[in-house]
Amino acid sequence: MDKNKVIAVITLADVIREVAVFGACLIIAIALNAYAIVHYQTEWSELYTEFGFVLTLALILYVARCVVKALILVLWKCVKLLRRKMKR
Repeated sequence: MDKNKVIAVITLADVIREVAVFGACLIIAIALNAYAIVHYQTEWSELYTEFGFVLTLALILYVARCVVKALILVLWKCVKLLRRKMKR
């Protein structure tokens, strides 16, 4: 195997998109925390005191999104391969 072979190229646009996706996951986690504060009628100070849990939830949401994206990619590749084999 060639040592100089490039497997993947990560562009700045890819990095910006992933940061934006994680930001959206963080906003969703903060919104869920705010909903829980209103629903259970607790102190609004929990919005920043529970930020560690909010960050963990955002990370879980991001990883779940990555897993779903990977599964869709694998499924898409399998369908593409099957279509190619059926044409022969």
